[in-house]
Amino acid sequence: MHSDDFEDHLAETLVTRPLIEQAKGVLATVRCAAPEEAFAELRRVADAHEVPLTDLAAAVVTAAAGETPSDPELRKVIWHEWSKEFPDC
Repeated sequence: MHSDDFEDHLAETLVTRPLIEQAKGVLATVRCAAPEEAFAELRRVADAHEVPLTDLAAAVVTAAAGETPSDPELRKVIWHEWSKEFPDC
């Protein structure tokens, strides 16, 4: 891996990892689940709906804050999977 590739990967990780961790925390709380279970659910839903994991994580965090995710596809995914937990999506 080149130095530039490593730096790009590190920069992306520093942005995406906190979003995923926040989404795991949200799902663990609303589902009364362990963090590993919350991550598995997040990954399962992202795969099932063919949406990027980080985009779904950001939408979950947005929904948990009481806001509506801007992406209509992600709103549908959240409503389909977690309408009880996030009824305002």
